[in-house]
Amino acid sequence: MENEVLKCIYTRRSVRSFKDKLVPKEIIEKILKAGVMAPSAMNKQPWNFSVVEGKGNITRFGEKALKGWNLMSVAARLGVMLKKADSIFFNAPLLIVVSGKKKWMFLKDDINLCVENMFLAAHSLGIGSCWIGFALPLDKDKTARKELGIPMNNKIVAPLVFGYPMTENKRIPERKVNILKWIK
Repeated sequence: MENEVLKCIYTRRSVRSFKDKLVPKEIIEKILKAGVMAPSAMNKQPWNFSVVEGKGNITRFGEKALKGWNLMSVAARLGVMLKKADSIFFNAPLLIVVSGKKKWMFLKDDINLCVENMFLAAHSLGIGSCWIGFALPLDKDKTARKELGIPMNNKIVAPLVFGYPMTENKRIPERKVNILKWIK
């Protein structure tokens, strides 16, 4: 494929298995810069970032997140096994928690655009990524919020992990464009 942007979009997949290798600060900064280049409603740029490095630190946040779930209920509904704190972050060497002002009506939309930029930038730099919805209970954990530097008027929207992929994902699931109607 000739177009590098389209190639990146078409080949990026969520990564859930990472090498035991830190992501260099320069690459983290490029990923964050790509995120803030996203469009936002009225150019509010509502995003804030909390960067966590190191398996010990990330596992500690995993433990805090797991406390916020009824694990038996979640596991039964989703058919997953969550018993260890490091399992929700897939042993990734980098966690970036994206938050923003609770009262901003387009917060989720704006942060979603920011995150996609971050994911595509990471992929283009050889870094895998995954959005970790199981970490959302961190938003209700006052000690976690304090450690992450997230003020009470902010909401955690996107806990993200990054790292060097353990393997290359060659299988791309088929995608279909479902057009309901094309009006000319």
